[in-house]
Amino acid sequence: MSIENINISGHGIKNNSVTDKWKSKKFKELACLFIEDRRQSENIKYLLENYMEQVIAGIKICIKELGIEKVKIYLSEGYSEFLSQLEKYEIEVVLVGNKKHFEKEVFTDITLVHHAETMLVIGRSLTEKNYIPKKIITVAGDIKNSGVYEIPFGTSLREIINEYGKGSKSEKGIKFVQVGGNTGAVFTEKELETPFIYSNVMGNGTMLETAKLEVYNTDTCVVKWVAGKMLQNSKETCGKCVYCREGIYQLYKIIKDATEGKGRDGDIDLAIELSETMKAGTLCDFGKSASNPLYTGISKFRDEFEKHIDRKICNTLSCTAYVNYFIDPKVCNGCSECIECPQKAIKGGENLIHIIDSDLCDKCGKCEEICSIKAVKRYGTIRPQLPLEPIAVGSYSEGGLGEKKGLGLGRRRRK
Repeated sequence: MSIENINISGHGIKNNSVTDKWKSKKFKELACLFIEDRRQSENIKYLLENYMEQVIAGIKICIKELGIEKVKIYLSEGYSEFLSQLEKYEIEVVLVGNKKHFEKEVFTDITLVHHAETMLVIGRSLTEKNYIPKKIITVAGDIKNSGVYEIPFGTSLREIINEYGKGSKSEKGIKFVQVGGNTGAVFTEKELETPFIYSNVMGNGTMLETAKLEVYNTDTCVVKWVAGKMLQNSKETCGKCVYCREGIYQLYKIIKDATEGKGRDGDIDLAIELSETMKAGTLCDFGKSASNPLYTGISKFRDEFEKHIDRKICNTLSCTAYVNYFIDPKVCNGCSECIECPQKAIKGGENLIHIIDSDLCDKCGKCEEICSIKAVKRYGTIRPQLPLEPIAVGSYSEGGLGEKKGLGLGRRRRK
């Protein structure tokens, strides 16, 4: 068989041509990677459970075609339950705990490194008639049918959500999706016709190390979401590059301040500048893509970041610095579930509509969590009309300034 007959691209991070890679130099060793952060996706688990034998077949093709002398399989420690099954194929298996540490051993001049999914595709492309390239991806977030799927390349993001994920679980509008795990780029609802192919994802700066599409609805505060992603990414840096080690954490602090009412003029431009510096100055693909959630989030939702910093407003009422809590008098049933407030900020009693004293409330949110009928709610800049003191359940009349129904002034009589 000729190498030219294998006309595919890799299914790892960058989707480079397999044959170009094979022709680039003489390789003596092959490293097949079953490496994955199980906290983000379980694509490798899906591969191990369904296609282990086909992956091994792809490895054997490489050995035969390239004259490979030594093969190693690198397996994430989180999937050690598959160790004995892989060892049956008489290939050395190395368990990997820290991904950064094993890279020094793997990436050498004589070692051909391939993602396990690439090995699967090599075998499929040679044995399946009219082979259609697919990508194993995790679909998660606000969808009805989350899971791991084999998606034909070119399928639009919207089709993935509707056909595989079966649409929104909350049935609220989609605000954005993130493609590529924690370092992936943001695509807005208007961009959901984008086909899922490597060039589109990488064009937004994402190295597709984690093939994942996560859906977020209109209730999501993108500013708070970005802060969370930056915090997660700051914990994953190996610490070698100053730009990466310090840069990601500083980005987290800048955006975290914006969610807490501490944002300052120039913070947005500073975050963008720092993000661009990281892309240019870090050594590895993780460092170059770690700021993607922030960079693409700001570029597509800049007005939301500006509202947080300039006007101290969170439209989704997600950032507690910009909200107050109240008990909806039309919903409260006087059950007293929330009455044990740590700050003694809730007044009321059995069968009385409860009242939150905003001067005492520290916004801990415990009352919101404990209320089984969802009577505890949030408001932003406009305070709703509420009773002034606890009154009997069912007696509140909106517009009555806290008075009971029927107890106000009667209709003026004609003389």
